[in-house]
Amino acid sequence: MNAIAAKLAASSFNVFTLAFLGVDLSQGKLQLLYNGHAFPALSPRLPEILQRLQGGGTRKVLLSIGGWQSANTFAVIRSTGIPAFVQQLTQQVIAPLRLDGIDLDLEPMQGGLDQWMAAYREHGATLALLTNEYKRIHPSHIVSHSPIAPVVAELYAKNVAMDGLQDGLLTSTRTMHGSNNINWLNVQLYEGGAVAGGDIATYYEESLVQPLLPLRKKTGIPHPLDFLQPTFQPESNPPQSMEFCRQSLIGINAQCATVLGGRLQGVSLWEYKQIAAKISAWSQSMEEALAH
Repeated sequence: MNAIAAKLAASSFNVFTLAFLGVDLSQGKLQLLYNGHAFPALSPRLPEILQRLQGGGTRKVLLSIGGWQSANTFAVIRSTGIPAFVQQLTQQVIAPLRLDGIDLDLEPMQGGLDQWMAAYREHGATLALLTNEYKRIHPSHIVSHSPIAPVVAELYAKNVAMDGLQDGLLTSTRTMHGSNNINWLNVQLYEGGAVAGGDIATYYEESLVQPLLPLRKKTGIPHPLDFLQPTFQPESNPPQSMEFCRQSLIGINAQCATVLGGRLQGVSLWEYKQIAAKISAWSQSMEEALAH
């Protein structure tokens, strides 16, 4: 992992996410796991490696909770109590590893879009309450969510009311100071989040940015495009090449230039091993596209 961290630090990427944290509940005791392994079983050098990767605060390292077939993880977190979970997470993982925040990646146990929607409707309140509690304990940390594009369009952008909440996800995470406890959404645009026809720029404006504009004060998100971070997967089906991602970023900014929605502030790529051989080229290309 030391070599990987050095390679990442040499690129222009500035946020890295460790995926994934899961949970196991045995005899009433909650155990936190990283890809099935207990955290004490990980390399004792991990805190040192991550600290070097952070570069004295110039780069951030987050921990993603969930992943594919993670609905049960959020069900367990809900059943054990969100404050207790955040306290345990802080004591056993966040503080020892000196992490900079969390990503909440709720994904269904199986199925297609209907199952994605059902998972978010069932666990949307858990996402909101977990976001708010984490930010209460760690106000300077980052919290991101990673839904697929149709979930963003139908549930986040339209601020649809959720069971267990008085309103939608984004109004439920709005702070008393008028901002939002979610720093950004990683909008998954691959696999189940792929845009039909591939016209991502038009989709972004019409289905994501425009619906959020009239809700800016209500959600605490003044510039929706800043908040909506495109997320690509180079080896998805169909593949998303470097040029495809580059042109998509340029297209989104151009399409939304006349809208008071801000400007893209970042892009996410899943996952490291898919860009490892060309990480410098990928980081440079994405940086240039965002500045275009």
